[in-house]
Amino acid sequence: MRNRLDLLGLCALLAMVLVVYQRLDPTLLHPSTITILSAQFLPLILAAAGQTIVMLTGGIDLSLGAVLSLGMAVFVIYPPDAPGGVVAAMALALAVTVLAGAANGVLVAYAGLPPIIVTLAASFLWGGVTLIVLPQPGGHVPEGLVRAYNLGWHGLALPAIAIGVALGLWKLVKTTHFGLALYAAGGNEHGAYANGIDTRRVKIYAYGLAGLFTGLAGIGLAIQTGSGDPTIGVPYTLNSIAVAVLGGISFFGGVGQMRGTLLGALLLGLLTNLLLFTGISTFYQMILQGVVLIVAVAVKTLATRKAVA
Repeated sequence: MRNRLDLLGLCALLAMVLVVYQRLDPTLLHPSTITILSAQFLPLILAAAGQTIVMLTGGIDLSLGAVLSLGMAVFVIYPPDAPGGVVAAMALALAVTVLAGAANGVLVAYAGLPPIIVTLAASFLWGGVTLIVLPQPGGHVPEGLVRAYNLGWHGLALPAIAIGVALGLWKLVKTTHFGLALYAAGGNEHGAYANGIDTRRVKIYAYGLAGLFTGLAGIGLAIQTGSGDPTIGVPYTLNSIAVAVLGGISFFGGVGQMRGTLLGALLLGLLTNLLLFTGISTFYQMILQGVVLIVAVAVKTLATRKAVA
């Protein structure tokens, strides 16, 4: 019930922001604007989805930004004339990010190390590897793909479709044994283990699945910008956490819905654009993002304490 109230409150806040946005940009609901906005928001939505999966286990992923950059780097350096072309480049990038995520999961599950320590160390590791793979911004993304992503393909907003497919994929995963085990292990790990759930395996799969979403975010960002950048993923680590918390995902695991994360990403993205409309400097934008995160965490913590009391 409380989750539904959280989502309703978020929907109301998002509706208010959309009204203000519509007044500043009357083309908000035009197909071309929807295509541009979905292209802009897709990487954050996918990154936040990955962070959400990790947080549902009770963990946190501070290496997300570095892994996102790594996936992006692998995707853009794959030679365009090599076998498989862009499809092979995507598959290779996703394989790397899934393995990077699963490695975090193995260390958390079997070594018993705190997720914040494991992923913080991993952020330095994968950040260094990314700089070896792509020392400076560059790489290659097919021009036609960039144009179709940012301007639409035969009237279709491809990023919006990708968001729908990703959410549909998560909905399917959530109804599987793994999806149920994910919430159970995150909410009460010892209880889940006592009921026959292999909590270690669930964590490894969860971190690997998060790596998949993070890799997709990196590929989406590469296609949006038309090239790769070894450090561009850094802000996505904290932004993905902010979005997940805004969406109602608990730091303690087992609580939250992916649709809440989607609403949180749209809210943060639209707020950022509104600040750009007003001409406020990026310094104040960063301050606002920090304030939003603090307020969201504080409200969530107070609501949790009240519910427990």
